Amino acid sequence: MRALAGLRGQLALAFAFIFGAVTLLVGTAQYRQVARVLHQGDDARLRARARALLEQVDVSSAVPVVPLPGRGERLRVLVEASGPPARELFHSPGFALRAGGALPAGLRGVQLTRQSTDYAGRSVLVRLWLAHPAAAVAADLRRVRLGLWGALAGSLVLAAALAAGLGWWVLRPLRRISQGARRMGATPGAERLPEPQTGDEVQELAHALNRMLDRLQAGAELQDNFLAAAAHELRTPLAVLQTGLAVTRQAPELPASLGPALDAQAQELERLGRLVEDFLLVSRLRSDALPLTHRPVALDGLVLAAADQLLPRFQAAGRQLTLAVDEAVPDYRVLADADKLTTVVLNLLDNALRHAPPGAAVRVALGQEPATGYYYAEVSNPLRTTLGDLARLTTARYQADVLSGGAGLGLWLSNRIAELHGAPLALRETAGQLHVRLRLAAAR
Repeated sequence: MRALAGLRGQLALAFAFIFGAVTLLVGTAQYRQVARVLHQGDDARLRARARALLEQVDVSSAVPVVPLPGRGERLRVLVEASGPPARELFHSPGFALRAGGALPAGLRGVQLTRQSTDYAGRSVLVRLWLAHPAAAVAADLRRVRLGLWGALAGSLVLAAALAAGLGWWVLRPLRRISQGARRMGATPGAERLPEPQTGDEVQELAHALNRMLDRLQAGAELQDNFLAAAAHELRTPLAVLQTGLAVTRQAPELPASLGPALDAQAQELERLGRLVEDFLLVSRLRSDALPLTHRPVALDGLVLAAADQLLPRFQAAGRQLTLAVDEAVPDYRVLADADKLTTVVLNLLDNALRHAPPGAAVRVALGQEPATGYYYAEVSNPLRTTLGDLARLTTARYQADVLSGGAGLGLWLSNRIAELHGAPLALRETAGQLHVRLRLAAAR
């Protein structure tokens, strides 16, 4: 059904309908014409044969002379005179006229008369009926019908072939536009759809889509620029607030009762600072302007440092954080940007901390994939509920738990940074646990 709903399917249906209708109308007219010609020809042959037989009938003697019919023919001869009843001279076996002089079913025939003089010198009327089976004409008409049905089938096949060829030819510009759109979807950027110089609706469509893409890109660039500018502007006052708050917390005259409130404010400022950094990363990632400095980095040391940084938060939340390192791997040195990689690991750990149930244990495993040779750092945490489609987790601003903190950017940012390092994040859900694996190529 989907194939018939497409343009090529609609062209095929239109061509089939037009060709079929035209062939059917023309075939019907031709069949009627051929049937009329065949009937007229058969009638003419019968009439000529009957006329020849009628000429051979001789009633001038006391014993009339009547010719015999040919093979398959039916003959009847009457002599009618004024006064006496008609006298039948010949009657083929089984040849009986119906009421009103109609011929029996399956026969075609003619009736001819001729004036003559009998042996007594009287004027008489010789009446002759000649008929033969209609099967021959019916067989000819059957062959004509078969030929017309064959022509109809051929026209439908021709219509399908023409529709396929014409559809392929006509839809070439649309296919190029579709291929360009798929390329742009895979690698968004300044590329635009091809505009065929055909001067028709397809060119207008491609031009309108390119103008729409220009407006969308301009809007996205404006949004990214605003986000980057706002993030840059917010970093300075946040740093001032954090510095002032740190100085205030160290003041000896500070009442002890204000300590918890100031600690909470410091945590919120720290969270706000991470959010501003995330916004800055978002703007750079969307504009492909994120600089990466690839250097050999010890993945195990980087993950251990990130775990130590977040360990107090895990302890405050009552959650365990365990680290499992495969000792069989001699060296975890990878080629990466250490700062951006730290952001990824911190985001993965923070995501596990926020979504794991209370009292659950978050596990970080380091090892090497035998098939690809990639080093990996995998963060696993129990889930409160099944997540379903895991691909949604790496989309911007998607939150599996809308009541949790955060802007829904952590996994998206981490996945984009991981892609820039060579491989996207690998997510899987097994036995009520979410496993997020960061994979990196070994430094060479």
